[in-house]
Parts: sequence; structure tokens; C-alpha cells
Amino acid sequence: MAGISSIGVLPEDCISAILSLTTPSDAGKLALVSSMFRSAAESDVVWGRFLPENYEEIVAASELSGEAPLRSKREAFFRLCSPILVDEGKKSFELEKLSGKVIYMLSARELSITWSSDPLCWTWKSHPQSTFPEVVELRTVSWLEINGKIRTKTLSPNTKYGAYLLFKISERAYGLELMPAQLSLQLFPINQPNTNNYNNNHNNSEAYVWLHHKHHDQNNQSNLESLLYGNRRERATKFIQNHVQNKEFRVLNQREDGWLEVELGEFFTTQNDQQLHMSFMETKGFQLKSGLLIQGIQIRPKH
Repeated sequence: MAGISSIGVLPEDCISAILSLTTPSDAGKLALVSSMFRSAAESDVVWGRFLPENYEEIVAASELSGEAPLRSKREAFFRLCSPILVDEGKKSFELEKLSGKVIYMLSARELSITWSSDPLCWTWKSHPQSTFPEVVELRTVSWLEINGKIRTKTLSPNTKYGAYLLFKISERAYGLELMPAQLSLQLFPINQPNTNNYNNNHNNSEAYVWLHHKHHDQNNQSNLESLLYGNRRERATKFIQNHVQNKEFRVLNQREDGWLEVELGEFFTTQNDQQLHMSFMETKGFQLKSGLLIQGIQIRPKH
């Protein structure tokens, strides 16, 4: 307490400068110490350091642009701790409340999904649990490929991040369990136009996941899959034994908001801007697949 008492004799602007070097969580706790700390901790000097440099541009390009102006940087910070839609509703932006780190989510409309413009293959629809106006549901394809990309300069520097595909699996789904889906994440320098040279890029990760889902009538589902796939299951088993048996397999995570997620990979941001490419694909089985509902890809800090 002696240290805190000593700091208390400093001018308020000095205390604000000190608090700005902490975290939003620390600033909130120190605001409870005394009225002097509270006044300093609520200043624009402190909360300006916790906001991204371009936060005004983000607000101007978001759904907040038509609302009343934010009265302080502290108010702006806490408003941005809830997701806001940006880029014509194709992305969401938010700040992690405890650290102030940037979180982005790319909507399904912002992703490159093979055949997503064909209504026989994919259906665009609204969903009450989605952050975005639209999600996309897989009707039937044999080639499932979803890609997303984002510049790392839009994220917080010097931070460990993870990228996660958010989705649901419907009760009527089929064909998703026959072959594991491939997950990959790659970082490329901005000045490297060729992003197809995966093997020569050391900033990459690759793993697989099984899209297991439950059916109320497992017997009928097994009979349907036997009818549809025939000997494809045997071929799938051989492919797994020969190609992915020793690869990393990730598990699905059930989120509190009702969506499933799987990690596509992790990476570390630096001061240098890079292009992040993320993908989810199942293109080896060639069986028909259906029943996958895609919300988007979230990029958030890992702890």
C-alpha cells in the first residue's frame, strides 16, 4: 500500500500515463483504489492506449456510424467489447475485454466457398443464433472447400492467435463422417503473390477433424449411408491408413452460443503485415455431403 500511496501524490496526468501501460483489466481494478485513481483510470489517455489506432475508422465503417457519437474513449472501448458488424455486414469486430486484443470474424459471405453461388449446392438463409444477417447451409456437394483470408495488420501485434470455423451440423446431415476434413492455416508475406507453394512455406499448420454428429435413428442412417456409399467406406479406410493416420486430429468444441467450432490453426502476429490464409476442406472422398451450416471463421487471441 505504501507504493500506491506514493503514486497517489503524483499529478493525475502522470498516473494516467502509468495506467495506460497496464491492461484494461488492471485499469479497472486500480480505479477502485481511490477517487484520484478513478479519475485517472477513466481518462482518454488511458483508454486511448487500449483502443486500436484506427478505431475511429472501424466505427465509421460499422453499424455504429448512424448512432450517437461515443462520448469518451472509455465508452468507445466498452462498446467495442461487443461484436459490431463492419464491411457491409460481412465481418464482425470486437475487443477482448480483459486485454483489449482485437477479435475478427469473417462471415460466410466473406469466405470463398466452392459452388456457394449454386442454389442446388448451397442455400443462403438467416439464422437466429448468427452474428451475421446470413449463414449458408450445404445442400449437396461432393467437393467441400472453404477458404478465408485476412491481413494480420488488422489484428493486435505480438499476439498468439487461433482461427476457428463456426458451424452447425443438421439432423439430416449425411456424408460428413466418411472422410476426415483437412484443416490448414498459412501465413504469407504481402509481397509474395503465389500462395500455392504450401510446402516451401514454414509458417503453416495442417491437421484433420472428424465431423461426427448424432442421429435420432442411427439404424436408418447407417442403412442410408450403406446404400449411398457402398464400398467407398473401405476406400476411405485405406486412404486414412496410407495418408493421414499419423497426422494431428483435432476435436470439435461446443460453444456457449450454440455453435460448434474447430481450430483451423494458430499463429503469432508481429509488426510485419502478412496475409493469413485459412481452409477447411474434404475433397478426397468424392461422396455426396449435406447438412453443414456455416456461420464464419473467427480469429481470436489464444491464452
